[in-house]
Amino acid sequence: MGQHAAGLNNKSLAIAVLSITACILFAAFVIVATRPASAIGQLDAAGDYKILTQQLTGSTEGILVIDAAAQRMILYGFDFNRRQFILLDGFELGNLRKPATEDQAPGQPGRPGRGNP
Repeated sequence: MGQHAAGLNNKSLAIAVLSITACILFAAFVIVATRPASAIGQLDAAGDYKILTQQLTGSTEGILVIDAAAQRMILYGFDFNRRQFILLDGFELGNLRKPATEDQAPGQPGRPGRGNP
């Protein structure tokens, strides 16, 4: 009878260890699976194209595509409901303002939003 009780204790110990291991692995899976993959600040370039990622809001990231040959920049976002990229914005790079020159008056900054029309 003593040998039978010892075998039962070994089985109970093995089941307990396997159960605890399964719970730990399940908790780790839930933590990893619910965390969104972020690729903020990644940059790549090929030919005339540059692609970079940026954070738009706390839960939204965007992909910025710059075509240097066409002088165009386009911003895409990802719609999780439809599981596809959507066009958010785009403009011509030629429309960007030039940097301020040295002969510009100090009271007239060269960046938009600071008193310039």
